[in-house]
Amino acid sequence: MLAHTLSRITGVPSHILADGFSSNRPCVAQIISWAVNRTTTRVEDRAYSLLGLLDVNMPMLYGEGRKAFHRLQLEIIRASNDQSIFAWGYDTDFNGRTGNILADDPSFFRGCHEMKLMDQDKFDDRFGIFPITNRGIQISLPVRSYPDSGSLVEAWLPCRRSPNSGPVSITLALWESEYYRYFVSFPSPTEETLQFRQLYLRYQDTHNRDTTFKIDDIAITEKGFTQCGTYPPELTASTLTLADTRPLCVRVYSDSQANRYLAVAFGQCFGRHWMHFACTSTSDGHSWEDYAREEYKKMLTNGLEHGQSMAEAHSLGEYGDRVWIFQTHLPGSPWTLRTSCITWQSSRIGVWFEVFRYRGFSNTLDVWTDLHVERSSDANRDMRGLMLRRLQAPDGIKASVHAFVHYSCLTRTAGGLRPLR
Repeated sequence: MLAHTLSRITGVPSHILADGFSSNRPCVAQIISWAVNRTTTRVEDRAYSLLGLLDVNMPMLYGEGRKAFHRLQLEIIRASNDQSIFAWGYDTDFNGRTGNILADDPSFFRGCHEMKLMDQDKFDDRFGIFPITNRGIQISLPVRSYPDSGSLVEAWLPCRRSPNSGPVSITLALWESEYYRYFVSFPSPTEETLQFRQLYLRYQDTHNRDTTFKIDDIAITEKGFTQCGTYPPELTASTLTLADTRPLCVRVYSDSQANRYLAVAFGQCFGRHWMHFACTSTSDGHSWEDYAREEYKKMLTNGLEHGQSMAEAHSLGEYGDRVWIFQTHLPGSPWTLRTSCITWQSSRIGVWFEVFRYRGFSNTLDVWTDLHVERSSDANRDMRGLMLRRLQAPDGIKASVHAFVHYSCLTRTAGGLRPLR
């Protein structure tokens, strides 16, 4: 008699409360969604309270925290081929989040209360078991790539969120041979045909650390560039910290003399920091806020490529006592932006900006290069003395010679290396 009242409170369908499970058993995602609003004294019991409903047996280990829910999902995967277990994250703001394929908490299944499995025969007979290996969860899924991204794919699952909706799709990001969940707020690709592909889904915890950037932009503001603001707007300080839940910040500068905006993106993915730069040919009366939001979306989509590019550059040299330098010419402008980065304690990054007049002879544009500098890994050292000032080569000097001069005109002092004056 109280089935309808209990259904409104718990989310469990009234016919199941009245009659129990029948042959038409709900999918895994729907069952887990019944625990979305449940509270327990111990965090592990949010997982253990679902054992009977999901017909799973596993030891209860108090003290493991959220790992209990990870273990529960792996046991479900071992006992079932119900792929709705990967359909979490709907109706939750995870924009920009990256992580393994497992949900951290039952609340991640919010919005799955009407989830149902589809007839897998309508998809392909390649749907089936997906074994857990030391490389990841091995699975075949129909996927298609996102435009302008070599690392993001949309994968379809044989389940739907409501009776009249299509198959659930999730976004996966390729990083070092494994695929991770990735949340982006862009429309799904519509033109490319779905193709079955064997994937390895990361299920181990990533243990990513926060990344802190300490930014010094005095040198470019002294040359007429004005800092307009940042997006998201709360990240305005000269020291900003990025995490998995907030992996990106775009800072916009205005070159009023040339009527253009410069965007500098600071990002983090899978514990690796990255930076990228964009510049408008003209502002055309657009506000810097609109430009910042537009670049934020682009950077969020391509952040994986930027992160991989910087990780590959760092792999060519050791972190200790190295300054990483990136130069890019600002289109339609006489200026070249030079960025110097130093890594302190693997997760603290010092960043310095400067601009100089572009002469068209440097062969080190748009590529990260490293320079060995003694004691650069010391966070207490004043690094502004190491900034490479404008070295203008005569017109007859070859680009290769200029590149050597540009990075080699340093004199050794008791405190390390300093530019020649």
